[in-house]
Amino acid sequence: MKKAAYASLLILAFSVLFVPLFLVDVHATNGCITTCQLRADTTVPAADGTVYVELDNNAGSVYSLPHTFSFANDSQHTLTVLNATLSSSSGARYVWNEWTHSSLQWTPTLAMQTPFMLFNYTGSSDGGPFIAKFDKQFQYTLTFKDAAGQPLTPAPNSVVLSSSVSTITTSAYSAQWLLATSWTVTSATWEGYQGALPAPVPLDLSSGSASVAVAISAYSASVKVVDNLSNPIQGASLTITFANTTSRQFTTNSQGTVALGDIPIGPYSAHVSYQGTDQGTWSEDASVASVSTVTLNVGGTSSAPVVSAIVLLTIFGVALFLILLAIKVRKPPPPPKI
Repeated sequence: MKKAAYASLLILAFSVLFVPLFLVDVHATNGCITTCQLRADTTVPAADGTVYVELDNNAGSVYSLPHTFSFANDSQHTLTVLNATLSSSSGARYVWNEWTHSSLQWTPTLAMQTPFMLFNYTGSSDGGPFIAKFDKQFQYTLTFKDAAGQPLTPAPNSVVLSSSVSTITTSAYSAQWLLATSWTVTSATWEGYQGALPAPVPLDLSSGSASVAVAISAYSASVKVVDNLSNPIQGASLTITFANTTSRQFTTNSQGTVALGDIPIGPYSAHVSYQGTDQGTWSEDASVASVSTVTLNVGGTSSAPVVSAIVLLTIFGVALFLILLAIKVRKPPPPPKI
């Protein structure tokens, strides 16, 4: 029993003495002993700009990337990106995203705390360098036209832009920055109507800024109100209800018309009243006819009697002239003188 206990004590003593040596050997083989290296790089090409980092919050220790740092074994440090946005002569813009290591996010903040430096972080065998990742962006501009190809006013309430990496909804259309990739305008809401985009529109920002014209299902429309004699009716009240269920009030002008402007997708209804009398509701479609004529079952407008009176006076004058002429022709000759 004593020999067994003595042997156990010897094994324990050897373990205490030699196991730390084995651990040091492991670090020496797979990591670093005195000086450890960490390489920091960036996704911003050198031709497009320079990314600067500050070491350990020391304004006197600023380095451009890529850079390989040498640190003492078992030390820990902070690298802080100083310029979160860069502009390039190519028209691109680079915006801060995150620090990554081994293609995984290390931290989304500008300041990155290194691991304790027990290993080198330079090559692919140790996970590679730490990367300051920036998003490359280009500007886009969207213009809008109606179904006839004319400029659309107002612009859509919003559009949806989709790419392989994200989908955004925006109401900003001029000189806006977006990730440098291929996008598509997939949806548009105009005048409250969500189905205003007849077909997807590509927007390619993969290699530069771009401007595209987006066609919207909007149709120029007007309504003309006439009487039974096709004379224009002034002062008729119209309630126009659009496809998005919104309504607007109009009053016909001296030509009997109201201009509705551009309306969504085409169909609308026109409810008409005239001189306090409800005249009914008409269903119209601006995609079929831009000008819709509504005929009311009423007599001529105030201008009609004036025209008729002139015609009647003319007829009466001609008739009187003919009668007088006839009397003169029929007058018997005077009797002969004896």
